[in-house]
Amino acid sequence: MGKNINMATVGKIILLIVTIAWGSSFVVLKDTLTAFGNGNFTFLVLAMRFIISGLALVAIFWKKFITINKKTFLNGLMLGVILFLAYGIQTIGLNYTTPSKNAFLTSVYCVLVPFLSWLILKKKPRVSNVVAGIMSIVGIALVALVRKDEHGSQELLGDGLTILSGLFYALQIIFIAKNAKEDDATQLLIVEILTVAVLCLLLSAVIEFPHHYKELSFSGEIVWKILYLALVCTLFAQGGQMFAQKHVQPTAIALIFSLEAVFGVIFELILGDAKLNSYMIIGFAVIFLAQIISEVGFTQIISLINKRKSTKLNEEEQTKNNS
Repeated sequence: MGKNINMATVGKIILLIVTIAWGSSFVVLKDTLTAFGNGNFTFLVLAMRFIISGLALVAIFWKKFITINKKTFLNGLMLGVILFLAYGIQTIGLNYTTPSKNAFLTSVYCVLVPFLSWLILKKKPRVSNVVAGIMSIVGIALVALVRKDEHGSQELLGDGLTILSGLFYALQIIFIAKNAKEDDATQLLIVEILTVAVLCLLLSAVIEFPHHYKELSFSGEIVWKILYLALVCTLFAQGGQMFAQKHVQPTAIALIFSLEAVFGVIFELILGDAKLNSYMIIGFAVIFLAQIISEVGFTQIISLINKRKSTKLNEEEQTKNNS
């Protein structure tokens, strides 16, 4: 039992580090997109990120890579297409909006999952999911629609694309739940990441290179940022998540992952040029609470509160008895 508790603790620490890495990726990616090739190589940046992480996975899990069967390959290919659409649309949106808004509006996918499950898997959402959905709409309105400045229309485009990307992140989760339970997770991840890499590279070759190849240039800072995105925010994050989810309860995972957008804002405040108004802050808070309610549910939240109260009462009772 001690070993299980210890592994659960290790798993939670890894998930927290993964969440911090994902939160930092919004600012790092935004800076890389802006600096690399005068901001004209969105899909090349993504391609390099996924090529590096994909090849690293192949090198580490070579034996699993060469034994991938047709079913796993096709499922991984479909997952890769969905993830390509999610990352591609989200990253294009990041060109027009701020990292903090990109982080929080993307996180709405957690609230979308129960409703897509209802549509595709015929699993009816809980009351808490409906409440969370309504809260998310209110939060999105506060973040994306209220108090626009002179760049409002451009930023609204970025916000809209970000929300759309969340739909594909939600579809990815649904697809895994529906079709990929019997596949080897590592093999599925290799095919998925390499698919994203190839699609991004093809799109960059067709759209970006013909018009902007003369602007292509590298610097030491850009190389390090791409390596950080590939090895820390993709390879380590995906591998860490894969390991930790074997030892951590789903409720705890949901709570930790809900902090991703919060870390996104923190990193923008520290490293970026965040300009948050009161409406955005309230909107972020509403979306964050909606995410927790949707993932955890009212029953679990009440149970956690009651458990905490019970523990506190027991500690107070034990203190009285000792005195």
